[in-house]
Amino acid sequence: MSQMTAATTPKGERRRAALVAAAGELLVEGGFESVRHRAVAHRAHIPLAATTYYFESLGDLLSNAVAYAGELDLAAVRGRVEAVSRRKRGDSALAKLLTSVFFACDTAAERGALVSRYERMVLCTRDPELTRLQAQVRNVLAELHVEVLTRSGRRATGPGVDRLMAIEDGAVLAALTTHGADVPRAVREALGTVVDDLAPLHP
Repeated sequence: MSQMTAATTPKGERRRAALVAAAGELLVEGGFESVRHRAVAHRAHIPLAATTYYFESLGDLLSNAVAYAGELDLAAVRGRVEAVSRRKRGDSALAKLLTSVFFACDTAAERGALVSRYERMVLCTRDPELTRLQAQVRNVLAELHVEVLTRSGRRATGPGVDRLMAIEDGAVLAALTTHGADVPRAVREALGTVVDDLAPLHP
């Protein structure tokens, strides 16, 4: 039985999905160095040989882990976007909302997911396939920004959202690399002075 045929049987699909989920969870929890064949097999409760049976290389497994982690992150953000009510918001209220939706840090799990998002953003730039996966995640995050801005009575243009997200990224990275910094506060303060210019209220 070929590797492709084995992976497309019900048992093969379940095993492969379990390995991808285990790799994605390890990536979020411990970073790229934690995604190793033995660790993934142990987390998935599947024999070690399965990791090389269902994936051509560690790079293949890592690509699937990055995609899985990205989907987990997007699912959490989507859930928060869906809870956003439709009403006009001033600059301070909007800055606070954007921070709570896209940069939630209330729990250790949320902070870990945020750290993983930016770790992937930086480290994936050395690999074209991983860069492509990250670009897909970023495009969806941009679309979700448009949705939040629209629900807040704001005009959302492509260039404006791009600049808004660039400011967010800078604030988050600076806060994450500063001991004791409050990430949400840093994002709120960075956004509070620019949201009216980049996403003005509808007349």
